Order: sequence, then structure tokens, then C-alpha cells
Amino acid sequence: MELILATQACIVEGGIRQATVRKIAAAAGVTPGLIRHYFPDKDDLFCATYKFTMTEMARLPVLAAQDIEAGAIERLHLFVRASLSSPVMSPRHHQLWASFTSLMRSVPALAAVHRDSYLEFRQECGSLVAEVLREQRQAVSTRKLDQLAAAVNAVLDGLWLEGCLASDLFEAGEIADIGIRSVDALLGIDSN
Repeated sequence: MELILATQACIVEGGIRQATVRKIAAAAGVTPGLIRHYFPDKDDLFCATYKFTMTEMARLPVLAAQDIEAGAIERLHLFVRASLSSPVMSPRHHQLWASFTSLMRSVPALAAVHRDSYLEFRQECGSLVAEVLREQRQAVSTRKLDQLAAAVNAVLDGLWLEGCLASDLFEAGEIADIGIRSVDALLGIDSN
């Protein structure tokens, strides 16, 4: 875990090109040889760090919507709000995400981590959307449900970027409120 956290810290501090094995080792307080013991090359370390980062970002929205005594719409709203609020929506997470995605064409394993993370998050969106539609007594095909999940994910991604890059243009909580209204409109629900 210390190697992953040190990798994140080095990327946030100096960008992905400056995150060398030597600098990561120094940040973790270990030797470069120890890193190579666990990760045969830097790409393996980057893949593990990216997977951890994406899991870290998805964990809070998923937890926000789990194990609460609430209806499906409220649970979806909690998921959206957690996705579009700090700490998920932060300059730190944007720096990490942008750094890793810049390597996807040159590191196929990183692209695979991205795809898997995307599909896992979209599945969470889809599960919540399905619950809302059942609660609203709306029947949709599996294909339509997949499309709605992709659309909800796209709304969250777009607003997440807005919040990470231009949070000063919005009032506190405004991006999450926009996200909730957008998702409600997309799903054709009136939660007021």
C-alpha cells in the first residue's frame, strides 16, 4: 500500500513523467530494488496505482447508496451527490486520472484497467437506475437499461470534469445539484 500511495503522491506533485522509480522509492522510504521486487516494471506499478485510484474514487459513491433505509430515487441521488462532491471530485483525483489516461495508448494494460473500472462503475449506475425504474414501474429492455447506465455515467463524468477544473465557477453543492436534476431528467422521473 505504501508504494501505491507514494506513486500517487509523486504523480500529484510532479506529473506522471516525473514519477520515476527512484522518486517513488524515496517517497515510500524504500529502495528501488524493493519496488522492482513487487512490480517488475514501472507500468505494473502504474496499473496497480490506477486501479487503486479508481477503486478509491468509486468506493464513496457506492457506500453512499448502500445499506440505507431509503427509496431508490434517494439512493441514486446520494450516489450522484457523492460522485460530484469532495473528496471524489477534487484536483488531486483529476491529476491522477488525467496522468494515467495520458498513457493509455502506450500502455495497453493501463487501458484494460480503465475499461474494467469504467464497466464496474457503469454497472453500479445501472443497478441504481434499474431500482429507480422498478420503483417508478417503468419497464425497459436490458439494452435500454445499459444505455441509460452509460448516459448517467456520462453525465457524472462530464460534471466531474467541470467540478475538478472549474469549481470556482459554481457555488458549493451546485454541481451535485445539477447532476441530480440531469439524471432525473434523463430517467424521466419527477422526484419533487
